[in-house]
Amino acid sequence: MNVEDLGEPLIICEMCESAEIRYVHYMENARYHGILACGAICAGHMESDLVRAETRDKKMRSDASRRKRFPSRAGWKINEKGNHILKANGYRITVFRKGILWGAVVSRPPADKGFFTREKFSTIETAKMAAFDTMRFVEDNVPKPTPFRPF
Repeated sequence: MNVEDLGEPLIICEMCESAEIRYVHYMENARYHGILACGAICAGHMESDLVRAETRDKKMRSDASRRKRFPSRAGWKINEKGNHILKANGYRITVFRKGILWGAVVSRPPADKGFFTREKFSTIETAKMAAFDTMRFVEDNVPKPTPFRPF
């Protein structure tokens, strides 16, 4: 469903309940209730495609330095609602305040569907890094919309 770089190993894989993970694959499977936060190997077993899960994991590792710089990259603007907006790589990223926490949504205009970060975050920087993860996930897993061409 999504992937996320926590910056360091912070949680235990919810499938095997033993591996400490930094790169989290959020998985949904009919055999398990709800969404599980898994490491690459367990994610590969859940989707019966270890190579695909390892490829996602490897991509997250290579994106780690870009992700770290993402919150301070040029182009962030604040709109009239106080949300932080960035247009990058064909995406519109919106980081917004939800009470005392921060969340983000990534969309690819002209499509209306937005992809929200799974969690809410205590700082705007961590919300922006999660938005980067979501943008990379959409790039790799969601087909680009077909442009409308009139007859």
